Amino acid sequence: MSLNLDFLTLRSIFYLLRPSETYYKNVSEVPDYTAKAFNIFFSFIIIEQIILLIQNQKICFRLNDTISSLSAGIISILPSLYFRKIYLVTYIWFYEHFNIVTLSYDSVLTYVVAFLLIDLGYYWFHRAAHEINLFWAAHQTHHSSEEYNFTTALRQSVFQQYTSWMFYLPFSLIISPSIFLVHAHLNTIYQFWIHTEIVDNLGFFELILNTPSHHRVHHGRNPYCIDKNYAGVLIVWDRLFGTFQQETNDEQLAYGLVHPLRTWDPIFAQIFNYRYIFRKFKKAGRWSERFGILFKGPGWVKGSPRLGDRDALPPVKYPIKKFNVDIGFLMNVYVGLHFSFALIMFSVLSNIKQTEPFYISISIGYMLFCLTCFGKIMDKKSNSYVYEFIRIVLSAVGIYFCADFLQQVLYGSSIIFIAYSSLVYLSLAGLTFHFIRKIMRF
Repeated sequence: MSLNLDFLTLRSIFYLLRPSETYYKNVSEVPDYTAKAFNIFFSFIIIEQIILLIQNQKICFRLNDTISSLSAGIISILPSLYFRKIYLVTYIWFYEHFNIVTLSYDSVLTYVVAFLLIDLGYYWFHRAAHEINLFWAAHQTHHSSEEYNFTTALRQSVFQQYTSWMFYLPFSLIISPSIFLVHAHLNTIYQFWIHTEIVDNLGFFELILNTPSHHRVHHGRNPYCIDKNYAGVLIVWDRLFGTFQQETNDEQLAYGLVHPLRTWDPIFAQIFNYRYIFRKFKKAGRWSERFGILFKGPGWVKGSPRLGDRDALPPVKYPIKKFNVDIGFLMNVYVGLHFSFALIMFSVLSNIKQTEPFYISISIGYMLFCLTCFGKIMDKKSNSYVYEFIRIVLSAVGIYFCADFLQQVLYGSSIIFIAYSSLVYLSLAGLTFHFIRKIMRF
């Protein structure tokens, strides 16, 4: 992850690049707009919390939810450390085999057509992700936060890319892969800034664009919000296809899943709905019912409409109570510090993925174990100390045997490496003391 912030990247988040700034003939020439935007994403996250503090005169930041969202984001990116994005690989293959005519890559007309088609493709993918249970099993990870802030935008599913690629294939008939990739990036990163409560109604723009107000409705679990506002950039698709819903001031929005997730376990957040579907599938008596469980709506049951009975949706109970486990101030500091170093390490991995495959494999395994440990601590699981002790021992071993590599993934900074090493050894001492005390009690 580069530490540079530039105005072009800032404009890309709002889809404000001039057509001439997106003219690329080959896929290899297209910048990774998404990766470049991450520094601005984190800057926005900090600014948002400052504004919320000023507006509400209290801290609105919840460390457990933030770590949960960022953990999901990290997990969702891990496959790309090994493989190219499946939506790009499949698009290139279809383009090479079925392309009819290619619109010129350096044309304003192509820019407009590509912008509209990719956004339309996203609308239908997003709608399918809510209306087809098997697709929802992936997408629900993004909706599992009970907060609505910029970190929520980064809460993504590792499986979602395997359900979205097919919706863009028809565009390969006329749009080159390089131009498709440009707009796939821009369409994705545009949706970051609409995940916030600090931006109110935007007036005229509400008629055309997907805005924070429209997307708040989409993330609401209030009955009137369900299956509404699927837009990526243009809200006109929802207005056109009958899925638009205006935000109302009549009732407070409650965010998250209709049946909220009650854990901070990052792996469980990725897979729990698949487990639920599998259990229902096994119990189903007929194949017609099994088909419905997989391909009808998440709320569908035998005898109900395709998307389920909307009258059966549970009402929001006020005051809204969000899932929380109190682990105390010191443990929050502990988890926050260790997660920060894990985040730094992950941010550098993508820069060395092609030259250090062995270390990348080890790092990915270690990263998943770290996130699992943090989830157990935040859930206050009885075995969290055992898991954390193992993690810290592995970290200490890594520092001893892989010091050069660790310094490399800590931005090559000796100061950061020393700080990380000190934290690990202090944690090892503290956990060892904890276990000695427990043994002595027996």
